[in-house]
Amino acid sequence: MDDDLPTDFQVIVVGTGMVESIVAAACSRIGKNVLHLDSSDHYGGLWASYNFEGLQKFIKEINSDPNRQLQVYNLIEKWYIDKDSPQEETKQETEDEKTEPPKKIWSQADFASEYRKFNIDMTPKLLFSRGPLVELLISSNIARYAEFRCVTRVLTWLNDKLNPVPCSRADVFATEAVSIVEKRMLMKMLTSIVGYNEEEMDNEFKDWTDKSFKDYLTHKGLTPNLIHYVLYAIAGGSDAMPCLEGVRECKKFLMSLGRYGNTPFLWPMYGSGELPQGFCRLCAVFGGVYCLNRPIDSVETKTGDEGKEIVVIGSKAKNLNCDHLVIGINECPKDLLSSEPSESSDISKAIFITNGTIMPSEKEPLTLLRFPPLDEGDNPVTVLEVGPATGSCPKGLFAVYFITNKVKDAESDLMKYAEKIFDMTGDQTKAGDKPTCLWSLFYNVKDVSAGVRDGVETVHVCAGPDAGLDFDRAVLQAEQIFKKICPGEEFLPRAPDPEDIVFEDDVTHGPEFRGDEGDKE
Repeated sequence: MDDDLPTDFQVIVVGTGMVESIVAAACSRIGKNVLHLDSSDHYGGLWASYNFEGLQKFIKEINSDPNRQLQVYNLIEKWYIDKDSPQEETKQETEDEKTEPPKKIWSQADFASEYRKFNIDMTPKLLFSRGPLVELLISSNIARYAEFRCVTRVLTWLNDKLNPVPCSRADVFATEAVSIVEKRMLMKMLTSIVGYNEEEMDNEFKDWTDKSFKDYLTHKGLTPNLIHYVLYAIAGGSDAMPCLEGVRECKKFLMSLGRYGNTPFLWPMYGSGELPQGFCRLCAVFGGVYCLNRPIDSVETKTGDEGKEIVVIGSKAKNLNCDHLVIGINECPKDLLSSEPSESSDISKAIFITNGTIMPSEKEPLTLLRFPPLDEGDNPVTVLEVGPATGSCPKGLFAVYFITNKVKDAESDLMKYAEKIFDMTGDQTKAGDKPTCLWSLFYNVKDVSAGVRDGVETVHVCAGPDAGLDFDRAVLQAEQIFKKICPGEEFLPRAPDPEDIVFEDDVTHGPEFRGDEGDKE
């Protein structure tokens, strides 16, 4: 490959994370000569999805060399089950035992034997049905490379138990969790929020710029019960959430209702790591060159023969030249970064594998749960529960993701929330309302909006994943980088369908398949 790889490109992209992959696709789509590298042997970087064996390898690599992956730290893996459990099966006691399938007793060996059935996300995120990423996937025709499932329910933690959140108008009037008077108050509030355009919103809330969304809801006379649903479950905020931000988050939630399902959200089949690969596919279709397992050794800028600044990348004793370098923050040499990033905060995350759903349902659920802070000083916690139908885990198991802004460390920040909804004893034979946790991984991730040192206009550093629920920041940054590289060009115009492609050379079409004429009677 070293001998065959050209040395000069218009754009070189290093890292196959979400932002980098969108930029690569956008540049390739308009005809730029793109080389896309990654130091790993797989796509996605910090946005990747792993089978269980791949995840074990990732954990081992970080624990053996913490400096290898500076964005992820404090990994704590725990098993709650035996290495080799007896292969006996228990039955739940029911009136008709014949209708109840046997319940499997899982062991660590079972995880190893079924490792390919797992697709575990390092950066689990949802798509708003009318959000920027869905619109981009549709407008660019990249949606054909991905599949999605609708989130079937939104839950919240209220009065020390799980409660469904009424999302649609029908849900509001059907729920017994709020009174008739509260239902009218809630509908009036939500209807008014949906009706504001951006200018009206700024005017309406100009006196609330230094006040919280909770203050505004209280001012409007909402009961504590309604404030909980609106602030924590719909807006996904905290007591300190600024008023205008809360209004915008509510409107974003409400505007995505009804497009694909009963909630505003979509989940990518086989995990969020599939999405960067979709953009990589488009980049390759339009001529992008891909080279995985290709680390870079150095990055420098110099003035070319025509007086134009070029970027020179050292990789495997070979220099690669480009007009623009797009690089993920986890691949970027430290000397290219600003000493003081514009924004920095760490994220606490956890992954749990359980033997059942957190709230029973007739059909397999796909769940978003929003926890308000349990203790003073805590941050709200987002929980995503996905089952076998999403391609995330084997039948009988669920993968559950916890995300919050870091206070202490991932285990300290999240374990108390997990204990509210899981049985952490590892006993799979015990009957109870809570599913049993079989395995967990706690870890922290740096959330950095990277800045490049002043004076470097040809190097564009892509931020890693943030703590947000969706992909909005990634799409926004990718478009901003693209416009710097290709000012005046359209961002990801629609790719033609295969049948729409026109070949420049004359093509002699082969015969159509018509079957055997002799078969006709």
